[in-house]
Amino acid sequence: MENEYDRYDCMRYELFETLIPAMLYKGTEKERDEFFGFLKQDGKIFIHDMYQTLCEDDGLPYPYENSDFEVRIFERGGVNILQILLPPYNPNISDILRVYLLFAKSDDSRDTRRYFMIKRFKDGKIFILYANPECEKLLGEELTEHTGDMEYEYWRLVRSYAETILLDMRENKGNSKTKPK
Repeated sequence: MENEYDRYDCMRYELFETLIPAMLYKGTEKERDEFFGFLKQDGKIFIHDMYQTLCEDDGLPYPYENSDFEVRIFERGGVNILQILLPPYNPNISDILRVYLLFAKSDDSRDTRRYFMIKRFKDGKIFILYANPECEKLLGEELTEHTGDMEYEYWRLVRSYAETILLDMRENKGNSKTKPK
C-alpha cells in the first residue's frame, strides 16, 4: 500500500504543527519576540523562506512562489489575529488549511500569544487545533458546518483564545501564594 502523503506533506506538518509553535513558545524571551516580530513585519516572505529552507535541507525542489503564502493581521473583539494562508492542501490526508497567531496586550503590556491551526481531517471534518505553550496540540471546536464562513471562524478563534487565557489565569492564580491581609 502506497503512502497517501509525500515528503512535502511531512514538511508542511513539520513547519506548521511543530517548528512554528516551538519558535513561538520555546527559547528565550528575546528569541520568541524576534520570531514574532519577523512574522508581523514580513510574514509572507519569512514563511516562504522557512519552507524553502526545509525543502533545500531535504534536497527537494521548492514548489512555491512568494505569492502562494499570505500573511495578514487584523482584529476582532480587541484581539489581534495574524493569519497565515497556505497553498492548497492534500485532500487525501489530514492537513492544515490555515494557521493563526492570536495576541493581545496583557496588563504588563506584553503580548499574550496563542497559536491555532485550522485542520481538515481525512474524514472531511474541520476543527480548530490549539498548540499550547508546551506545544501539545489540543482539539478544539468543529467548524465543518461553517466551512467558508471566515467571520464565524475568526470569532470562534477569538473565543478559543479567550478560553485559553482564562484557563491560564485560573491555573496561575491557583499556583500563586496569596499574602494575608
